[in-house]
Amino acid sequence: MDNKSYKTIKELVFDIIHQTKDTVDYKTITKYVRKYFPESKWKPSHWSWYRSQIKNGKFKSQFSKEEKKNLNIKLQKATPKEENNVKRIGDAILNHVRFVINETAKENADLKFKLNRWVCARLQQDEIREKKPIKQKLWDSGIYSCQSCGKEFETIKGVEIHRKDPSTGYSVENCELLCCRCHQAKQ
Repeated sequence: MDNKSYKTIKELVFDIIHQTKDTVDYKTITKYVRKYFPESKWKPSHWSWYRSQIKNGKFKSQFSKEEKKNLNIKLQKATPKEENNVKRIGDAILNHVRFVINETAKENADLKFKLNRWVCARLQQDEIREKKPIKQKLWDSGIYSCQSCGKEFETIKGVEIHRKDPSTGYSVENCELLCCRCHQAKQ
């Protein structure tokens, strides 16, 4: 797969399924789609469609029983239990912070407003500090143009960092550099 060229995403997906002896999932397919078709609007619903057409639809006859069986894995999303756990913990943290702000501010609405803003700004700064070295690594790797439209960048200033998979965090592998216009279009 790594040394081939593909004319269509369908050709790529079929090749991966035929060559893989193990379970084929959304994450695996997405990695190759992003590699060979970086401009693609590939998303989970596309993988779901291919899976259904291979298992029971118009592509059914082109795949072995074993290959179809390997498609049984669902999209790799957080389980409801994981999502509930994050929400539960996040709500507990938020409630604690709100409690501390309310206790500190008492009846002073201006102080409460300023503390809320200060905490919010610091959390946003934490995320910016996390993204900045990743953005720099992408830039240093030779990416000097928008990875969506191809617009060339003169400097790193104003260049947007975008997560390819929004369900995971910031990393060099999961991020791309975009111009403001393309970044807004993808959000």
